[in-house]
Amino acid sequence: MMQTINRRRFISISAAVVGMGICGPASGMVNGKPRMVRWQGAALGARAQITLGTDNPAQAKNLFAQCQSEINRLENIFSLYRDNSAINRLNRQGYLDNPDAAFLDLMSRCLSCYQVTDGAFDITIQPLWKLYADHFSQPAFDPAGPPQAALNKTLKLVGSDKITLDGRRISFGKPGMGVSLNGVAQGYITDRVVKILKRAGLTNILVNMGETFAMGQHGDGRPWMAGISSPLAGHNILLKLPLDHQALATSGGYGSPFSEQSKLHHLLDPATGRSADHHGAVSVVAKDATTADMLSTAFYVMPFDKVSALWAHYPNLKRAIFVDQAGEMTEFPQKASEIS
Repeated sequence: MMQTINRRRFISISAAVVGMGICGPASGMVNGKPRMVRWQGAALGARAQITLGTDNPAQAKNLFAQCQSEINRLENIFSLYRDNSAINRLNRQGYLDNPDAAFLDLMSRCLSCYQVTDGAFDITIQPLWKLYADHFSQPAFDPAGPPQAALNKTLKLVGSDKITLDGRRISFGKPGMGVSLNGVAQGYITDRVVKILKRAGLTNILVNMGETFAMGQHGDGRPWMAGISSPLAGHNILLKLPLDHQALATSGGYGSPFSEQSKLHHLLDPATGRSADHHGAVSVVAKDATTADMLSTAFYVMPFDKVSALWAHYPNLKRAIFVDQAGEMTEFPQKASEIS
């Protein structure tokens, strides 16, 4: 099933190759520089693209095949839309024996982030999401969302501290719990694809698996540029920034409403069970896409004054851009000179 909700509608990447049709491997050079070649497909229900600079079409074809195979393998672990995926088996059974190393790796990072963010990043919100989805699927739903009594009951199933994780089993502490990795899996898949391309020796790449990683430059010498858009109608570009050996992820509630008749959205606060509303959108730049993805979700749920304490815990974290409900932007760190 393709995912119809996209919470990341406000990142644009400036490059001539982006926006073109599907490109097959091309041979030759352009003005003495490697031709940019692109693969386009899907990852976890989101449109996915890989752009790389190479004058070797056989290499490009082989790498695209490797990347596509890895995407499919990871979707079989993380996708909520594949009935027999590892995450769905975990959610149905309440435990999973002998989980894949990638599942253990990502779960471990998520549990660490849960602790560091005082619960703002919590992968056990799947029961909450289902409560909202069921509520808004009713023909005469209340736009204000589920009743408080239902929220209180469901919140008892939320909390990543109720997950037990070891090398042989992942298990839940309460029946009815469930996890969603939608706030981090696209970043993780991005990093795994980047690893394949780096290992092949490529130096000019742009990977977008729902989250974006850029390295090097476009074939004509331009840097990869990202545009951060306003969450307000019109989605004007508020900031352009270059990306090199960096990832960018954005979270914003307006991109994921439960219904056109309600202001409630999928970015839920695990503490209250309600849609988070501290910010209009949050974008995070980090050295890896997993960190950027996790922290854009966490920062969206957290009030701004809690953010600075996290910097020491994440050396890969470089920059965060907060856009409020009025479309005003605040950057952290405050000075560009502080960003390395």
